[in-house]
Amino acid sequence: MPALALAIALAALAGVFVRPWRTNPAWWAAGGAILLVASRAVAPAQAGTALGRGLNVYLFLIGMMALAEFARVEGVFAWVAAVAVRAANGSRRRLLALVYASGVVTTTFLSNDATIVVLTPAVLVVVAEADAPPLPYAFACALVANAASTVLPIANPSNLLFFAGGMPPLGAWLASFGLASLAAIISTYAIIALLFRRELRAPLARHERNVPRPHAAAFTMLALAAITLVVTASRAGALGAVTLALGVLAALVACARRRDALFAIARGIDWPIVVLTMGLFVIVEALDLAGAAALPRALFAWAAHAVQPLAQLAVAGAAAAASNAANNLPVGLELGRFVAGAHPPTPLASAALLGVNIGPNFSVNGSLATVLWLAIVPACASHRCSSRPSARSRRRLRWVARHCWRAERRPPRGQP
Repeated sequence: MPALALAIALAALAGVFVRPWRTNPAWWAAGGAILLVASRAVAPAQAGTALGRGLNVYLFLIGMMALAEFARVEGVFAWVAAVAVRAANGSRRRLLALVYASGVVTTTFLSNDATIVVLTPAVLVVVAEADAPPLPYAFACALVANAASTVLPIANPSNLLFFAGGMPPLGAWLASFGLASLAAIISTYAIIALLFRRELRAPLARHERNVPRPHAAAFTMLALAAITLVVTASRAGALGAVTLALGVLAALVACARRRDALFAIARGIDWPIVVLTMGLFVIVEALDLAGAAALPRALFAWAAHAVQPLAQLAVAGAAAAASNAANNLPVGLELGRFVAGAHPPTPLASAALLGVNIGPNFSVNGSLATVLWLAIVPACASHRCSSRPSARSRRRLRWVARHCWRAERRPPRGQP
């Protein structure tokens, strides 16, 4: 049975990673989980226990996506993108800095998935209509989503996967990841600016897009959500339940002004992402049954006796390599399970999470955020983008989409 469990789990992960026929990766994860249980490679009780461990993560994902959709429905991100274009004052390089800063804030307080799903379409539409090359700004949104995903515990769902046994208090979190997060954010921006320096030299065409200022209630709701989540994280509270409650409250606030807002927010939530996460919990359970749990045990056992900081660099590098090979969600979950049970030294555990969160920027399949990004950009090039770009903008976005799908097969040289 361990051999069968390993074969099915690896096949499911390959489907998630490769996405043949551009299928949704969620169906590969869900199909693999169902097949594991149906073939008795994983007992139903074991699968149920594995699914139960992810309850906090599911609630967090749904709540965060609801908050992000609330911001989209209220026009917050479209307004932010339009303000960034005006504030750039004709400078493409300044616009890149503003877009990147918006991504840092969005990732920090609404998670990296919100940066991809909601901020990216708004930025690409406004940038295309301002006659700027969209590719630097598309990559800025994709890469900042991972680079800033360790600033706060709420910045990345993989943080909850890694610390499923209990989130560290906010003070301990900032002490462990604050400087590393700052270094990742600054270095990633520097590489993007260097990589696209030629595209950023020309002046930005003036384009005054008429985007109305969102209602004050939208800003108040988002500020309340951010403060509440930071306080909850600082006290190591139940982030999943609190985030879901805030998402429901945001939907009710939107309904007070628009009757169809509740339906729009519920429809905008990427439910397959929740299915994908659930399937991954069962797949990781199968990998553990097949002996995969021995890999992190061997890595940390070696690192515990190695010279510092070489050991930390090795652990971070191994986590990053594994994340790029098999996506950071299952890797983060597997490493988190080991950390919760074995309690390795804090510097080594922190290095592992940094590899899981920041390491995926080396490939377009390394994280859930960039997998979503590959679907978002082609959608913006078609009529499915919520911001409704003009025909001319769609032509420019189709060009970005072609480059993104090429990047899926071969990452651009010089990408961090």
